[in-house]
Amino acid sequence: MASNNSSLRTDMSRVRYLGANRGTGTKHALTLRLTAAALMVLTILFAFLVVSLVGRDYVSVRMLFAHRIGPGTIALLFTLVGIYHMKTGMETIIEDYAHGRWKTGLLVANMMFSGLIATATALAIVKLVVGA
Repeated sequence: MASNNSSLRTDMSRVRYLGANRGTGTKHALTLRLTAAALMVLTILFAFLVVSLVGRDYVSVRMLFAHRIGPGTIALLFTLVGIYHMKTGMETIIEDYAHGRWKTGLLVANMMFSGLIATATALAIVKLVVGA
């Protein structure tokens, strides 16, 4: 294969069509844009949901969430999409600015923190919907 002196890419990266970030940069950018677009719609719906719950007591909120699929679904989608957006954004920042052992540790910590927050919020919303 002919060598191009103006390129900083290795021969293997040219063969695999991978740049310096090994193909994850475009995926992260697209994921962030898609989740941001979804969050724009979900934030408006979630804001209407929260405003409609103002002044209600716990029992009436539970009844609202128990008899309709809408409020529970909106709340769950808003939190899970938001947490996934947060995880992907932090992953991009960590990959750009952390190096060596710090990078691996921070990526694992980011994944664990996001999973913990997602699990806790999902269980809280499901508990509200089910009424347990």
